[in-house]
Amino acid sequence: MMWNRKWVLVPVLALAVGVGTVFGAAGHNGNEVYAVDNSVIVQKSTITVAGSGKLQVTPDVAYVNVAVETRATTAKEAQAQNANQFAGLKKVLFTTYKMAEKDVKTVGFYVQPEYTYDQKTGESKVKGYVATHSVQITTRNLDGIGQLLDALSASGANRVDGVQFDTEKQDQYELQALEKAMANAKAKADTLAKAAGKQVKEVISISQNNVNSGPIYYGQGGMAKADMAASSESAPTSVETGVINVSTDITVVYEMQ
Repeated sequence: MMWNRKWVLVPVLALAVGVGTVFGAAGHNGNEVYAVDNSVIVQKSTITVAGSGKLQVTPDVAYVNVAVETRATTAKEAQAQNANQFAGLKKVLFTTYKMAEKDVKTVGFYVQPEYTYDQKTGESKVKGYVATHSVQITTRNLDGIGQLLDALSASGANRVDGVQFDTEKQDQYELQALEKAMANAKAKADTLAKAAGKQVKEVISISQNNVNSGPIYYGQGGMAKADMAASSESAPTSVETGVINVSTDITVVYEMQ
């Protein structure tokens, strides 16, 4: 029984020593703090607002999409006719308009059969082949797009797939939109803080939500037919550039005092 008592008392003594050590350390070293005084925690007064910035800019680049489309009884003949017709288009682009090679890009080329359906027999038969060569032309002479379309039509381009107006200064316009969004957020914060009997002190956080800048696209229905404008009695093709809307939204958290 004495042997059992000895081993029961040891943990108790060890616990007592340990407790004394903890409190002793706290008592001899003033830098160690084990209690928090909640009275020193001050909750900041904040206000969260959304700011938006919008501006309209003039396009400075256009992407003109045209194609040469030819038909023949065989695939080889359709492709050969297409190549001859496309040569006239290239002459206009590189000789007449002095286009840089990087600004003329093939975006599609295919030769495929065309079918005719016999309602009596319910069978489809190949009636010929169509070859199509589509190109995208980058131009910065926006005032001359109508004349360019007419010249391409006269040289062999018999399909106009559309014109897309855009800007090559996207980053610059986005920064301007952000400046307007920040000014808009500050005006809102000042108004709300004044109504609450306070004033804005400083910015705590800013987050950008999104940026929208849609190019302007004109399909075939949005312009005069280029092949119709080739006639000397017809008015030249007219394409209006319009404007591009650039917008962005931000969320700003301000501290008030």
